[in-house]
Amino acid sequence: MFLLTVLGAIISTVHAQTPGVNFICVPPGTCITNNTGGGSGVIDPRIVTPGGSVTTFPPVTSCPPGTVACYGIVDGNACGRRYVTNVPIADGQSVNGAYPWQVFIRNQTGYTGSGVLLDANHVLTAAHKVNLNQGTPGNLEVYVGVYNPTDLTSAQRRTVTAMRIHPSFSATTLRNDIAVLRLNTPISLGYQINVGTACLPSASASYVGRRCTVSGWGQTAFNVADAPTSPQRQVTVPIVSYATCRASMAQSNVLGSNVDIYLDTNELCAGGEANRDACTQDGGAPLVCEDNGRFNIAGLVIWGKNCGQPNIYGVYVDVAKYRSWVDSAVNELTFG
Repeated sequence: MFLLTVLGAIISTVHAQTPGVNFICVPPGTCITNNTGGGSGVIDPRIVTPGGSVTTFPPVTSCPPGTVACYGIVDGNACGRRYVTNVPIADGQSVNGAYPWQVFIRNQTGYTGSGVLLDANHVLTAAHKVNLNQGTPGNLEVYVGVYNPTDLTSAQRRTVTAMRIHPSFSATTLRNDIAVLRLNTPISLGYQINVGTACLPSASASYVGRRCTVSGWGQTAFNVADAPTSPQRQVTVPIVSYATCRASMAQSNVLGSNVDIYLDTNELCAGGEANRDACTQDGGAPLVCEDNGRFNIAGLVIWGKNCGQPNIYGVYVDVAKYRSWVDSAVNELTFG
């Protein structure tokens, strides 16, 4: 972004199925109901003894030392919702929970990029981040609830069982650079302040003229190999028209006559302001726009020219243009 552990296994287990009745064990300070009062109308039926055990009726296994029982909230499946309110407006470091839908992805070589959680079972990302693992999806690890990637202990970890990559994806030009991943077990939603989903836009949605936010752990500059950066960073960028973007990319010192090989109308462009951009290894990171208190996925980071250059834009998948394909891919991965 310009400008595994035992605990991981613990928080991946829901001790029951109904928010407000069952719980997962989480690090102190990350439970939604304990931090935001988000469990309005929900009780936490527990007694904490001096020994640190948790008692409910009926009795259940207590949480291990260093964790607390977190009882869910009723609307934990609602997309695009933040459970924290102290998110800074300024570009730079975000805060834990600012982008609960952002996914940290690793492959057999380590950190590979970002994605966005669509529901408990599916992640949306850039195809170029995962296409080399089409035959080995189990080598892809997904972490949800990551803020500082040097400490993944409070994240929910899953592996990928299957994926769908857009049939017209080109690894050379990065056209149609979009993929959906299916997780081996569902993410536990409605419990942690830093775990949630983002909303898909309608097929007709347009965000041109808006200022929206991209977040991630990519490099801080084009020639600085410091990804994944710690902690998560954020930057707000203006979304411009295709015509504006194409004119910029067609400059002789950018793409020149090759512009139409790489840029097409299924992509959107944002940025063009000095030092405000996504950067290398931010691929798959979501560009989100807020509407009526909910965050929609306007784009996914795919490519650019250098990073943070004035009048040169970052290029994103225009997710609205792929809404029907995403729906069909999720359905295919769910029902076969």
